[in-house]
Amino acid sequence: MSTLHVCFLWHMHQPSYVDPVTGDVTMPWVRLHGVKDYTDMGALLEGVEDTRVTFNFVPGLIDQLERAAHADPASDRFLRLTLTPPEALDAHDRAFVTRWFFSLHHPTLLEPHPRYRELRELAQSGEPLDDDALRDLQLLFNLAWCGAVVRSRPEIASLIERERGFTEADKATLIASQQAAIGAIVPRYAALAAAGRIELTCTPHEHPILPLLIDSDLARAARPSTLLPTARYRWPGDARAHVARALASHARRFGAPPRGMWPAEGAVAAEVLPLMRDAGVRWIASDETVLRKSLGLAALAPSELYSPWDSEGVTLFFRHHGLSDLIGFDYARWVPEDAWRDFANHLAAAHAALDGADGVVTVALDGENCWEHYPGGSTGFLPGLYRAIAATPGLRLSTFSEALAAVPPRPLPRLAPGSWIDGTFATWLGDPVKNRAWELLSAARDAVGEPFAEVEARDPELADLILKAEASDWWWWFGEGHSTSFDADFDALFRAHLVAIHHRVGVAAPAALAQPVASAAHPAAGAAPPTSRRPLRQLRPRVDGRRDWFFKWRSAGVVAPTFGAIHRGAGLVHRLVYANDDGALSLRLDLGPSAAAVLERRRVALQGDGASPRPPVALWPPDAAAPGVEAAAGDVFEAQVPLATMGVTSTSGLLRCRIELRDDAGELLECFPPTGWCELTLLDRRASGANHWA
Repeated sequence: MSTLHVCFLWHMHQPSYVDPVTGDVTMPWVRLHGVKDYTDMGALLEGVEDTRVTFNFVPGLIDQLERAAHADPASDRFLRLTLTPPEALDAHDRAFVTRWFFSLHHPTLLEPHPRYRELRELAQSGEPLDDDALRDLQLLFNLAWCGAVVRSRPEIASLIERERGFTEADKATLIASQQAAIGAIVPRYAALAAAGRIELTCTPHEHPILPLLIDSDLARAARPSTLLPTARYRWPGDARAHVARALASHARRFGAPPRGMWPAEGAVAAEVLPLMRDAGVRWIASDETVLRKSLGLAALAPSELYSPWDSEGVTLFFRHHGLSDLIGFDYARWVPEDAWRDFANHLAAAHAALDGADGVVTVALDGENCWEHYPGGSTGFLPGLYRAIAATPGLRLSTFSEALAAVPPRPLPRLAPGSWIDGTFATWLGDPVKNRAWELLSAARDAVGEPFAEVEARDPELADLILKAEASDWWWWFGEGHSTSFDADFDALFRAHLVAIHHRVGVAAPAALAQPVASAAHPAAGAAPPTSRRPLRQLRPRVDGRRDWFFKWRSAGVVAPTFGAIHRGAGLVHRLVYANDDGALSLRLDLGPSAAAVLERRRVALQGDGASPRPPVALWPPDAAAPGVEAAAGDVFEAQVPLATMGVTSTSGLLRCRIELRDDAGELLECFPPTGWCELTLLDRRASGANHWA
């Protein structure tokens, strides 16, 4: 029987959260993903037979993991605010803990802890937390992020069982367990690789978009309508350094350089291939959208999608977009057994479509971000998925190098530039804010001037700053597309790197670096912040729950997810779209592929934040909706609420509110945003007319 090699690539990555001036760690996500996803995903393989998968570690992540294993609270903001006794925290720090220590996916990570739910309700009421409550919050935030391996330790299991009334010694015990788990991550994966259970690969050192470092004009080659920055970025030597440093770092940690590489965001171009080949990289991977563009096809035949390809001496694997997204975005809402069966059936159909030929299917996605949405995390889902695949005739879980040895690549005449997102680079270049960031980076790089090899030989610290400033993650959060509550922190970190570069070469930093990138891109007073989009005019869309008419909401405002956003959103509510006219507030909630399915046996309410408390306005289900509310759930959830019901007397100014999702019994599942309030801009007719466009 022929074989379809199923190749998983789990991409492990976090941005650099280290302030280049102070050296302080500003955000906790490396440590928290370390004690959950990075630890659990390696450990679960130790108990599953006949499984071969590939893990891709970004070297910059490993740098941060090594630091997190021995972190000094004095130089790590969240760690310091965890270990400091509440009695010693000033008012600013107490407010910080109360706001940010609920930063996690509530349905799966917070809800299982009754005391954590109590603290959330108390914090949302506006009542200050006393010392005992704040101490419990400090510990529960860190405890809720722990994965199965850390939770199984007796000292941590006892904390889970106790649930409340924690001590300073308990916090120290928890952090010590976290640091021990993080310190074991690299040795665990190295041992799995040595045993032949996994293949280890890496990404260019600081996770840059390589084609844009080689020539930023390649963005227009990928999408001809792209608006380019005023300054063209062309530093191919920097791109080469990211690759060389990554390979050296990987060899130092794991004993040998990797055979393969996942370019950041699957971003490739023909210009990248010689750089990879010359560095000794045997294979790389991207997305099927790039393969379609490369072949000039509207759709791919099975023989094309399920084959490796060769271009300029480098083998390319192209990920199956649909199968990867099922795990990344959909199966978290499924019964696990149904998801395992569905995935294996998709793969069996792919095997049958090859008509007796061997093939390769690539499933590549983030190795950390999706698991907080799974009730059992990675350990509750992946072992069953691996077993279902291994038990299906004709399927074999393989590493990429194993698959390459078994299935010869086909020649690829041309490699089109593009990434895993839409086959373009629009996520990182093309709108005014993203382009302004490129222009600021160009000014800093031009201030250095020298080729990278000369910079590295003369000033290694300056070379490090350049590579970190070129990381793709800054552009992920700039401008349109993605947002998080920590946008301002990312913006400040990016500018701090550029300021440090200017100072390192002895020149004054441009004044533009003293203000947020979005402000520099939109200098007019009153410009909307990048975390949201204000409405352009009054609007009352028809309420039918359908997503089929683009112009229906085109002039509306948008509120992005406020924490942990990834492509296609985070939590149940991916984003809120809104508009108003003189009589009603119109709302649309994007809840994934089917709002109707998400809202089955769930309730939706709108809670306003007015001068005097008002009860939430029930929006869903229809038989429980408040008087005058019109709502529909289909592809999306749409509702119209009389402004009078919200206590709004003027269609001008801001409306502070939040969305509450509850189960059928009334238990709170999720707030949007998780903390604080949405600020919706209401327009009167005069403002609407001033903003009108055709």
